[in-house]
Amino acid sequence: MPISRDVRRRAAAEPDRPALVGRSGTVGYGELAARAERRAETLAASGVAAGHAVVCADPDPADLLAAVVAADLLEAAAVVADADWPDAVREPAAASARALVDRHGTAVSLVVFTSGSTGTPRPVARTRRSWTFSFPTFSALTGVGAQDTVLVPGRLSGSLFLYGALHALTVGAAVHALPSWSPADAARACESCTAVHLVPSMLTELLDRLGPSAGRLRTVVCGGAHLDPGVRAKAAAAGMEVVDYYGAAELSFVAIRRPGLPPDRLRPFPEVDVDVRDGVIWARGPYLALGLDRDPDGFATVGDHGVRHDDGTLSVHGRGDAAITTGGATVLAEAVEHVLRQVPGVAEVACVGTPHERLGQVVAAVVEPRPGCAPTLAELRAAAAVGLAATDRPRLWYAVDRLPRTPGGKVPRAEVHAGLRDGSLGARVLT
Repeated sequence: MPISRDVRRRAAAEPDRPALVGRSGTVGYGELAARAERRAETLAASGVAAGHAVVCADPDPADLLAAVVAADLLEAAAVVADADWPDAVREPAAASARALVDRHGTAVSLVVFTSGSTGTPRPVARTRRSWTFSFPTFSALTGVGAQDTVLVPGRLSGSLFLYGALHALTVGAAVHALPSWSPADAARACESCTAVHLVPSMLTELLDRLGPSAGRLRTVVCGGAHLDPGVRAKAAAAGMEVVDYYGAAELSFVAIRRPGLPPDRLRPFPEVDVDVRDGVIWARGPYLALGLDRDPDGFATVGDHGVRHDDGTLSVHGRGDAAITTGGATVLAEAVEHVLRQVPGVAEVACVGTPHERLGQVVAAVVEPRPGCAPTLAELRAAAAVGLAATDRPRLWYAVDRLPRTPGGKVPRAEVHAGLRDGSLGARVLT
């Protein structure tokens, strides 16, 4: 992967050039490269070699990025996990990532995670080309380059934010990484940052904090969900150029909005072919993850819905009811349901996304208790805390005497969602 190559080249030419900045101080490219080399030496001494998996879960962004560079120096696969995952989440996630690396060997450069259907984050393997091949095109489309200080306001275990940080280091920019999303901290960072990676709900909050002045911020790269035209207009009035795109951890970039297009239209990302079949978006190109199921023509999908227009543009309508987008993270309902079904007293459970002003959606769990032994809210929350990442845990909890079923015995989430909205489900708030 060019990450380690480019970091070392920059370190040799401009060792004092800032690689990471923020409240904890500045780390130059020389220091970042030195940290990575020391870590690579330690890993090599422990037996790590090309084709092995290296779990990178450091809470400090500089240490985590040094770990990723170190793994790349050894041609090992950097497995980027969340430092706050409980053991019950982290250990099986790491095991599944190692199994994936064992299967594909030295072809794997990077492993990120997305929600899985069993409660364990599902690993997504990247080749050395599947992300970094897009870096020059991304630079050309966004204008983000060596002159920028790039704000990455979310945890680097999220693929959207990790991509932003690694792209910045490759082009020689400085990364201002926040340990987690904070509108106040992000607004303060905009006093010195010129570009930012975020999702629409974050942009809304950031604009509210910034007011009419955007500080030095000039470029907003926005992914993960549909961007409201009013938010786009507010950003433009503050002097920001918004570049929004559609993609997924498994597919990487699929489509991007370019100047002159209507707010709901995107063009396929260069080198990517897009097809819409029965309302479902399929993509083919050089950025697809390793091991992803593809059709005979090389197309893959994550189940997102959309429309392909006669002029070749794409409108994205979102994923089916099995996925919930909250704060830029995609949560699969099955993952949450799987964990909650293990709680004594739970007969059935359905998880849906309910609207939230700041996060877009939050996870709501609707529990059908077993007769005579209903679980308490404390028991449900405790199970979620042990078995799920923080982003996947329900924020709203309900109980209902009986969840609806289809003739095949499945719980129709769309019906549950509608019943919560209009009150016909008869759900009671758990307290």
